[in-house]
Amino acid sequence: MLATDLSEYLVRQGVPFRETHHISGQAVQMAETRGCALTDLTLQDLQTLHPLFTDDVMAVWDYEVAIERRDSTGGTSKRSVLKQAGE
Repeated sequence: MLATDLSEYLVRQGVPFRETHHISGQAVQMAETRGCALTDLTLQDLQTLHPLFTDDVMAVWDYEVAIERRDSTGGTSKRSVLKQAGE
């Protein structure tokens, strides 16, 4: 789930999505190779993949924020889920 947020982070920095998708995949591969979670990657790790990663990228690892960011029809935000459940 957070790989998408990592990709969207770079889009907000001005990197085209076609590039961010690949970079995010490299981050996932790096974590898999190391046998760690994506959230265990450091800023320095991410900067080896793209120079536009800055210290604020670490906020991407917040699952609660990631869930709430998807506030659209069919999304995962609390508001969206309650609406889908008919409450």
